[in-house]
Amino acid sequence: MQIEFSMPEPVLSVSEITSTLVKVIQGAPELKEVSVQGQISDLGQPKSGIIYFRLKDAKSQIRCVMFRQNVIRLQFVPDNGDEVLVKGTVAIYAANGEYQIRVRTMEPRGIGALQIAFEALKQKLAAEGLFDTSYKKPLPGFPRKIGVITSDTGAVIQDMRQQLQKRYPLAELLLYPTSVQGADAARQIAHAIGEMNKRTDLDVLIVGRGGGSIEDLWSFNEEAVARAIFASKIPVISAVGHETDFTISDMVADHRAPTPSTAIENLVPDRVELLAQLESLETRLQRNITFRLQTQHTNVAALEAQLSLTRRKDAIYQLYQLVDGLENACQKAMNHRIETAKNELQAVAGKLDGLSPLNTLKRGYSISKNSAGDIITSSQQVEVGEQLSIDLSDGRLACTVNERFES
Repeated sequence: MQIEFSMPEPVLSVSEITSTLVKVIQGAPELKEVSVQGQISDLGQPKSGIIYFRLKDAKSQIRCVMFRQNVIRLQFVPDNGDEVLVKGTVAIYAANGEYQIRVRTMEPRGIGALQIAFEALKQKLAAEGLFDTSYKKPLPGFPRKIGVITSDTGAVIQDMRQQLQKRYPLAELLLYPTSVQGADAARQIAHAIGEMNKRTDLDVLIVGRGGGSIEDLWSFNEEAVARAIFASKIPVISAVGHETDFTISDMVADHRAPTPSTAIENLVPDRVELLAQLESLETRLQRNITFRLQTQHTNVAALEAQLSLTRRKDAIYQLYQLVDGLENACQKAMNHRIETAKNELQAVAGKLDGLSPLNTLKRGYSISKNSAGDIITSSQQVEVGEQLSIDLSDGRLACTVNERFES
């Protein structure tokens, strides 16, 4: 009898399977760098700043995660329904065993998608007040030094120099060359604006480039450039593209020019017009001076006529008579005042004389005083034998009280 023994089948844990799949995926070179296009759904962004979403097409979907250090580099605000192109690495999230794309970069797809990105950033910056007219700085009337941030290889800077030389050669252009198109252009432009603001000799900045497609002009629709323009202490003119082109930079800047050449036209005066204005002012000034001189000559002649010898003598005689008249009037007023004062004094003297005790004494009355000089008005004030002094109208008596009678 033959006995057969069967080997037990190996039992794997969930973690072992997940670990095996991780090794398989990590070992597949075609999954280390993938570019996937699809539509965003189930978008979520917690306080951590990480973005979670699903990328789907008509038949399938895959989970995606974008960590904060990559999220802050986004040039638009993603939303559900957006068609995007993501680049990253396929990995497995061990906690739930699901595979996902760890997204490093994400960009909207097509012209329509760029327009969506444009509108999203415009709404964001408008909500923060970056477009408010209250922040717009006035442009200088007669700038001396103009900073320009653009490419040094294109025709833009040459056109601007020619236009400045033609209109207002007193001003000077100072170029800070940057890329105006491509992946690094926005960073360069923002950096240039910051560096130019370290100078103290610039009156205004022009930031711009020639025309192109929406992709060509996209650097001027990026948030970094918009915030650098808003933070500039120097007034900024945005001059991007042609007449019909309009960028986020145009909205943030203190002034928008449809083309770089127009920026120069709007900024500096035309020397031909200035000379014409100066000539006009000179003519008006000469006319006014001539008129004023003629008027003054006429006035002087009139004064000279009024001050002839005969008129001067007559004026002096008139003054003599006026002084004499005033003197007589003053003398009369003074005499009248003195006479009035005398009469008032006599009336007061009469009243005082009527009240004088001397007049009372003349009528037979006398004034009695004790030895202390006090006037006696009552018999109770004296004693028998006391010495008294009696004042009469023409002398004084010394008496002794022999007897006192009471009424």
